[in-house]
Amino acid sequence: MTPFKSFLIFALLCPLMHFAQVEVKWDKQLPTDILWQEVTALGNLIVSSREGLIGVDTETGDISWSSRAHGNLNRNSYEELPNSPFFTVTVDNTFYLIDQFTGNEVFNSASVGLQEIANYFLLYNSDAILVAGTDRDGEPLMVSVKMSDGSLSWSMNEKFGRIIAANELGNKELLIVTLFHNYKLNAGTGDIIWKEVNSKEATQIDKMGAFGALLKTAAENMVKDTDIELRFYKPEDRDVFYLASQQERQSAMTTSSGNNSVSYTNHYNAYNIKDGSLVWEEGLKTNGALGQVAFLDQGLLVLPDNGNRTKINLFDYQTQEGLWGKKGRGIGIKGGVYDYLDSGDGILLVSRTSNNDFLNFLDPIAGNITFEKPVKVDGTVVGIVPLANSILYITTNSMNILDQHTGTLKWKKSIQTSPSLTAEHNGAIYAFDYKSGLIKVVDKSTEQIRDLSQTELKFEGKESPRQLEIMEDGIFIHSDQNVAKFNFDGTLSFQEYYAAPREPGWKRALLYAESVRAAYIGAVSYYVSGAMAAAEDEVRREDALAGEIVGQMGNAYGQLGDAASSYAGAAFNRASARLKATKTGRDFMFIMSKKEKNIVLLKVSKMTGKIDGEINLGKDREPIYAVDDITGQVYYRSGSTALTSYQVR
Repeated sequence: MTPFKSFLIFALLCPLMHFAQVEVKWDKQLPTDILWQEVTALGNLIVSSREGLIGVDTETGDISWSSRAHGNLNRNSYEELPNSPFFTVTVDNTFYLIDQFTGNEVFNSASVGLQEIANYFLLYNSDAILVAGTDRDGEPLMVSVKMSDGSLSWSMNEKFGRIIAANELGNKELLIVTLFHNYKLNAGTGDIIWKEVNSKEATQIDKMGAFGALLKTAAENMVKDTDIELRFYKPEDRDVFYLASQQERQSAMTTSSGNNSVSYTNHYNAYNIKDGSLVWEEGLKTNGALGQVAFLDQGLLVLPDNGNRTKINLFDYQTQEGLWGKKGRGIGIKGGVYDYLDSGDGILLVSRTSNNDFLNFLDPIAGNITFEKPVKVDGTVVGIVPLANSILYITTNSMNILDQHTGTLKWKKSIQTSPSLTAEHNGAIYAFDYKSGLIKVVDKSTEQIRDLSQTELKFEGKESPRQLEIMEDGIFIHSDQNVAKFNFDGTLSFQEYYAAPREPGWKRALLYAESVRAAYIGAVSYYVSGAMAAAEDEVRREDALAGEIVGQMGNAYGQLGDAASSYAGAAFNRASARLKATKTGRDFMFIMSKKEKNIVLLKVSKMTGKIDGEINLGKDREPIYAVDDITGQVYYRSGSTALTSYQVR
């Protein structure tokens, strides 16, 4: 063999040589076969075995709790509630709510007489779980169970019908919104403080006696399995709450694609919290699907989504009178509004038609659109950042700066990027541009853009970059199997590729763990919604249940932070600690690869791009493992009853 060939072989093998096995934190034998395992968003390890559901202490590997009642549990029967300290188990038509920290059963639908469950609500400030459904005789039943000990506080057989929402009002009072009535209840006793119809139509039905009751039953049955679009609003400075709903109508006319044309009307009603009475004699109706609502000093700003026919308007709080446009009929705008930003001197409106997305600027004092024509943007807007004299926006496909005074874009060509490929650092925003393959830098104070890197970045294995991160010594970019890093002067520090295993079944746990970490990091980031939407889609392709959980994470920790209940304290403290841990950064990432005939989980350094360690999963083609990408722990079923934790530091 020639010296050149020997050197070439050595160079190819080098990335997978000279590194040690990752440290084993603990190695435990469980009492029975392990079926599956999950790390919750709060960092708890839940293991399903033949004989029970098990909570494992992540520091020691000891069993911290077990529930023999849920042995041999199918993965589809388990669901984490990421905005709570609970997970749910549904088996044999019985619904269980379980504390993930202690394994305590805090709710069991069978024990309180519920045969079927229609709705449940977690009310942290009231230390209550509110569950509505029917009893064994098919009669309506609502129960309130204490979160803290699972005891029954109260139950009632009120015929609520379809419950749309439950909201805590403070002063130990609950607002229950149903299809036909609103209720205010005492949260501690269940006593009804008031019950009022929530529309003029409901009042008329109530007057029909037995026939009206039949109509209600028919309406309830028609919408039993239908998602009802209803939103609840409570302005902080007003003793009024608002309910908004939309009504769908299908036309006999067909669209160009051959489908029936669908149109929407959205309805708004206002109610006095004190007694539940209607503020308006007639509800407010506007055309279009439900969009955005803002409560301004001058009135209620309604921004519907009505495609190319949208009209926005400001309505008087007392009279419902339209205050803008000819005869108060509103201002026409291109596209339906799906987002907005109050910039202080006006309101940026984000709208879309079937083909394009647009930006407009509203002067709420004058009641007019200031742009001569809307600004077309590429992609769906997911983040808006006010700058000193303009607004930076980022979409699912691009980024640019809007001058809200002139209605023009700062750059003739937008940066072709995505939320996860942008990051803010020292007064600048770094973004990877798909089109050029270069890293761009935007100075937030001057709004100038420049190329940082000079050479197009191309990843192997037909992969595209999907995540950008600012490190202390440069800009780290990666995909599933590729890593690269640029110095702050734009030079390439390193680029490496680690081939993926061909076998299915290994990717989902890594994606889920990475998405949980992204949820914490993005909790205060302007691009969190876009980043989470992208993560949700990717995880959902691998595992529908995990994708559903990731899809709920965006506001989970904010909801825990609002909770006054001491019972939510452990979850909130854990979430806060994990959020703090992500702020220190991470100098490595996990990559699943192959080594000879084995599958290996690699610890790849973000500082060098080289392998610092591995977890050899052998010839296990569908390994049962879970990853906590915040603590750096990996949990692997190393035998039918063996569980090994690796600590990656």
